[in-house]
Amino acid sequence: MPPSWKSPFVLCATALLAVCAALQVGSIRQESQTWDEAVEIAGGYRYLKTGENRFFLEHPPLGRILVALPLLLLDPALPASEAQGHIAYGADFLYRNRVPADTMLSAARSVTIAVTLALGLALAMWVKRKWGATAALFALALYVFDPNILAQGRYTKSGLLLTLLCFLACVAWSEYLEQPARAWLLATGILFGLAISTKYSAAFLLPAFAVLALVHGWCSGVYPWRAWMRALCVVSGIGAILLLSMFAPEGKALLPRTRGSLAGWGPAESLRSQVDQSTLTGRAIAFTGAHLGWRRHTMLVGMAEFAAYNQRGHEAYLLGMHSPKGWWYFFPVAFAVKTPVASLALILLALLTARRTRLRQVPFAVWTMAVPLAIYVAICFMSHVDTGLRHLLPAYPFLFALMGAALSSVPWRWPAIVLVCLAAVETMAVYPHFTAFFNVAAGGPAQGPRYLVDSSLDWGQDLKKLKRYMDEQGIEQVRLAYFGTAEPEYYGIRSVPLIAQKDANSGGVVAVSATFLHGLYVPESRYAWLRQRTPSARIGYSIYVYDLR
Repeated sequence: MPPSWKSPFVLCATALLAVCAALQVGSIRQESQTWDEAVEIAGGYRYLKTGENRFFLEHPPLGRILVALPLLLLDPALPASEAQGHIAYGADFLYRNRVPADTMLSAARSVTIAVTLALGLALAMWVKRKWGATAALFALALYVFDPNILAQGRYTKSGLLLTLLCFLACVAWSEYLEQPARAWLLATGILFGLAISTKYSAAFLLPAFAVLALVHGWCSGVYPWRAWMRALCVVSGIGAILLLSMFAPEGKALLPRTRGSLAGWGPAESLRSQVDQSTLTGRAIAFTGAHLGWRRHTMLVGMAEFAAYNQRGHEAYLLGMHSPKGWWYFFPVAFAVKTPVASLALILLALLTARRTRLRQVPFAVWTMAVPLAIYVAICFMSHVDTGLRHLLPAYPFLFALMGAALSSVPWRWPAIVLVCLAAVETMAVYPHFTAFFNVAAGGPAQGPRYLVDSSLDWGQDLKKLKRYMDEQGIEQVRLAYFGTAEPEYYGIRSVPLIAQKDANSGGVVAVSATFLHGLYVPESRYAWLRQRTPSARIGYSIYVYDLR
């Protein structure tokens, strides 16, 4: 039976989710857009208005579509041209429109905050069903007071949407394995389809489903191979249909053509000429498209780009080092420094509790959480795109569910409760700068650049705070090196570009983003002369100010 709305569990869960919403809404109002939020919003709104999907083809459009839905009520205008590129297009849409930029940002971000709350609710309800109210409240508290959830759950990026859909898909598949009903199979297929329509990385769910089926067979002693194969085919088929529906306006491009009907095509229309063929995925798409006569289709072009992007990697920073392809240990280090110390202690306590359980005694609900967690984390370790801890987000609800189950079974619960409270205090102590959170063992946010920059610290979010600081200090103009795409002029910031050390001779006040200061995406030596100085102020921990007057 569902819990009464007056039950202690419901009241505590509601209070925790209310705190989560308050922290996110209160903090996001103080931040400018992060690096590519304007393009995400503009791209989604353009799709809703025209059916065209032009930006960030390496990811499907579902996330962008959802965050743009509230803008239909505001009715902003679309820029007339995209000739200057997608960044300029996003800036034109956000900052030169009849609707104020902050109004559009708030509307779009409210969707992600709602998704964050929905994930918290789904996590609490499922854990309560499997392990009881105490386990659910432990899991929910860890979720609500995790600084990475609070940070990324406020922006218009699709990480939290992907996390919600992957978690629900695994839960639905688990229910199907235990109770083979068509409703659960249909739910799994729909959730998988929505997840793969958010990010292609959701494909990890298919091997996770296969492994979970094998584990269920091992637990029950029954191996219905044919039923499993049929179920996986159904899930994959529903997923493919939903993914294709995201690109419905381009459906005609996938109609097979005979060789004779290709005679009038130009190279701009050919799929093969548009696909990145540096990977096996790209070559397979190009080969198939050439033989079936497919025209350019953004889903296939995006799949090839996604595979190529992951193979070639992305410039990364870790512990003062630079790499074009990252490191296998990037995510363990990032997790260690960006997780509250008390939460790390709780993970250790949960592991010590679980160590006493024999494998044959482990409930299938534990495997439901452990298998996707292990597979996704392993994939992250092999990734060459180490731009921030945010890529690890889909693993978080599985981890919190397992921790809640383990902590609820310890004979001494008060130490666990105290540690949860300490984690909450450490997280809220950095309010409103959740993006820049680093735990006290790492030295806190002020020491963040020793470990990470980019989206783990500095994503262009603190331009509003820089303006407030300038007003408080009576600073009329700064020399600015800003890692972001928000427009300083829109917020009333008078600035001239900070180019190199020769600008130091000009005096004045210098403001430089931590990402550029530490040589990521710019020559490492460019701002070395500033790294030797003590900053006059740290704006939101992401913009460093040096008074050279």
